[in-house]
Amino acid sequence: MNHEKIFTVVVVEDEKLIAKNIAKNIEIVNKNFKVISIENNGEDALNFIKQQTPDVIFTDIQMPVMDGIELIRQISEYNNYIKCVVLSGHDDFTYAKSAIEYGVFAYLLKPVDIDELTNLLKRLELTFISSQDMLSNIQKSPSYSSEEIAELIKKYIEQNYHKPIDLNIIADHFSFSSSYLTKIFVKYTNITPSKYILNYRINIAKRLLGDFSLTINMVANMVGYTDPFHFSKTFKQAVGMSPANYRDELSKNRIL
Repeated sequence: MNHEKIFTVVVVEDEKLIAKNIAKNIEIVNKNFKVISIENNGEDALNFIKQQTPDVIFTDIQMPVMDGIELIRQISEYNNYIKCVVLSGHDDFTYAKSAIEYGVFAYLLKPVDIDELTNLLKRLELTFISSQDMLSNIQKSPSYSSEEIAELIKKYIEQNYHKPIDLNIIADHFSFSSSYLTKIFVKYTNITPSKYILNYRINIAKRLLGDFSLTINMVANMVGYTDPFHFSKTFKQAVGMSPANYRDELSKNRIL
C-alpha cells in the first residue's frame, strides 16, 4: 500500500544518546514516520506537543520536572487522538502499566528491540489509516486488497475495544454493509468481527485482572463493558469461570 501520509513523532527521553538512537531507528524502520522533536523532560514535551500536535509520542517514565505518567495523563486530557507509547525499563514496567487508564497504545522495553519497533510502527500506521477515515471510499479503491481491508478492520477493533462498538458501528465506519464486512473478515481471519471483539476484550480483561489494584468493575469498564453484570456473565461464558474466580486462581498461582 502506498499512503504518502507522514506521521509525526516526538521522543521524550532524558538520556540523550538513547533518545537519538530511538529517533533514528523509528525513521529507519518505517519511512512514513518522522521524528519532529526530541525532548528531555515532560514539561518541555507538553509545551511542544500543544504547539505542534504530533501523531505519536514515545516517552520514558522516569524523567525530571514532569515524569512520563503525568505527561501521558495531560496529553489524554488535551488530545486523545495522540498515540502514546511508553518506553520502560524492566524495573519500572509495573509502574508504567499504571498509565493504561490514559489509553496508552503500547509499551516498549528498553533497550528497544528493532523487530518490536517495526511491528509497533506498522500497527500504528494501520490504526491511523482506519481512524482517519482514509477508507471512506475503499470499495472503489484498487489500492486495497480484501486481505488489507480485513487487517484494517482488525486494527480498528483493537484500537476501539474499550468503547461501545459492535458490527454495525464498524460497518458504518468503513462504509460497508454488515454482511459485506463480515464476509471479508471471516474469509481472512476465520472468525466473525463480533467474535473477534469478544475474544480481544476477554484477553485484555484477563491481563488486567492480574493487576490486583484494579477492581473488577474497573476492568469491565476498561474493556468496553458499562454493565459489570454483563461483563461477568460474558467472561464466565468465554473462560469458564467468573472474573472473581479467575482472579482467585491468579492469586493462588502467584503465591505458589
